[in-house]
Amino acid sequence: MNTKLLSPKDLFATEDFAEVLSPMVEPADEAASTEIQKQLIELGFISERPTTLIKLEVLLSSFLMQSSRLHSRSERKGEPMVIGIPHDEVYWRRRSKVGYKVAKRLCDALLTNGWITLYKEAKINLFDGDSNCTGYLVADDVPRLSNGLKFQSTDLVYASSSSATKKKLEVEHVDDRVRFLWAKWKTTPLTHGAQTMFIAPRRFNDLNQTRGGRFYGAWTNMRKVERLECTIQGKPVGEVDVSGMHLTLLCSITGEIPFTTRFKDAYECGYQNRDHVKPIINETIGAGTPRHYTRGGLTKKAGLSQEQFTYIRKNFIAPKFKCLQHLEKGKLDGLSLMFHESEIMMRVVEQSKLPIFILHDCLICQQGEELDVGKMMQDVYSDYCKEQGWTPVAPAFSIERKGGEKHLVSGRRHP
Repeated sequence: MNTKLLSPKDLFATEDFAEVLSPMVEPADEAASTEIQKQLIELGFISERPTTLIKLEVLLSSFLMQSSRLHSRSERKGEPMVIGIPHDEVYWRRRSKVGYKVAKRLCDALLTNGWITLYKEAKINLFDGDSNCTGYLVADDVPRLSNGLKFQSTDLVYASSSSATKKKLEVEHVDDRVRFLWAKWKTTPLTHGAQTMFIAPRRFNDLNQTRGGRFYGAWTNMRKVERLECTIQGKPVGEVDVSGMHLTLLCSITGEIPFTTRFKDAYECGYQNRDHVKPIINETIGAGTPRHYTRGGLTKKAGLSQEQFTYIRKNFIAPKFKCLQHLEKGKLDGLSLMFHESEIMMRVVEQSKLPIFILHDCLICQQGEELDVGKMMQDVYSDYCKEQGWTPVAPAFSIERKGGEKHLVSGRRHP
């Protein structure tokens, strides 16, 4: 059964699997590599070619790391440890050097040895493309197998890929920029416990590399509470999160600027509950049309009735945000805005001497540097708008640290 994989392609669908097997990490030292090889022998991989062994090590390491995260989620929420495993050759071919054959062999071995059991047939997962993704229940004793093992990002993944092709995406100038960031991140990696992270592929949704383009790595699928436990060069991190990046971009592109001289919340429109306004606007942008009249996944999750949705949209959102009238599916929508967001965030990292990691519309940096990073983001955003011929503004942003209150930093209508 073919299923659509959740991604920028389907921004507001509900994720069915918290983890989907993907090549993310590899053993970080000889001890971890030796242990992973022992586990592969236990699974039946007795005599393998060196290149195949490396691929198996990466995929088993990733499976164990993701199983450990599922175990933490299970203890926290009481959910079963279900991992999604895609069974489509295209999924594996266009993302990494691991390949479909190795992935299938490992999945079969995990099943045969009881490490996983079939739980549910193909469902939506959180990566992009079309594939068969089946849910498997991870055995209770599997997560502990990663205890004490050190993992790091693997470079077997391709720098960029696109859901618009079934083949490896080969665009030299795009790959060179991504690999430049990887090299920079590797010198000052993001660390969480025994895991060292510095690689995140860039995923597009078209062949021209102008739609989508976000980065997806080990840290982008972590819970915020875990991300805020990370360190960079031994120093704790903070997050700089842009307020309403896509909405702000849409305002700049259309020239319909609703903000006052200084503003702290891009979504402010006179309605008292921001948690109701934000999902309506983001659903509308994701739909790519101002004629978004019925509730979608985000607004239902926010607990909005159809009557509330219509009332807020008609009386508060539509009068304030004229920019939404310019939405056009395939031309000016969530995926096109996502590309510009990604380009802006990349330029911040490229131009800065500080260690900064990209998390969609958020930047992760060392504590004490958040305000400088946020102001740099504002400058880069303004320069990017001028370069594109749009109306520049300085986006509002927030700063958040582990255990601390969120600090709001004003944006400016005239940067």
